[in-house]
Amino acid sequence: MNPAAPVEFPLLLRIPGWAKQATVTVNGHRLEGVEAAQFYSIRRKWRAGDSVALTLPMPVRLSHGYGDSVIVERGPLVFALRIGEDWRKVERGMSHPAKTPAADWEVHPTTPWNYGLILDRTDPVRAFEVVEKPIGDFPFSPAGAPVELLAKGRLIQEWKLANNSAGPLPKSPVTSRERLETITLIPYGSAKLRITTFPQLAD
Repeated sequence: MNPAAPVEFPLLLRIPGWAKQATVTVNGHRLEGVEAAQFYSIRRKWRAGDSVALTLPMPVRLSHGYGDSVIVERGPLVFALRIGEDWRKVERGMSHPAKTPAADWEVHPTTPWNYGLILDRTDPVRAFEVVEKPIGDFPFSPAGAPVELLAKGRLIQEWKLANNSAGPLPKSPVTSRERLETITLIPYGSAKLRITTFPQLAD
């Protein structure tokens, strides 16, 4: 804060619904009564040099979808499997010449996509390692994603493509004899090919 003279007014801070452990401090002193999915109001006389810090911890969260599958979130972000992408320009036939400089593209996977996740039964979020990176020029791309989640998984061979898309999810828990791999999840907005719902693997 840097008012020209002391002034009293309410400062309202929006606390997101996912921020269950949010904290607010004023000049280093922690305030009470901060609740998720609410506006937190601080009414006081503000003076030059006053500082307010809002801390929003972002632990990994899991929710369950169809067939007891798992959806992975952290903070405001939903995470998707990082899949290699092969972009192919769609050529127009002579009967439909291009009218504009824009083009249509197809995106094909270059890496496997049909993984199941291995989770700790007592503390499932322990299965994920958070890797934060500097925000680059292209954050909305697989290579430029500023945060990644690393997890353990195995390929599920019976989960296959159907009509050029991921087929129906196998019901969890799923058994797989494929080798254990470290897989990378990235924010949904950084992926163009997206698997966001994962079967759970049996022990």
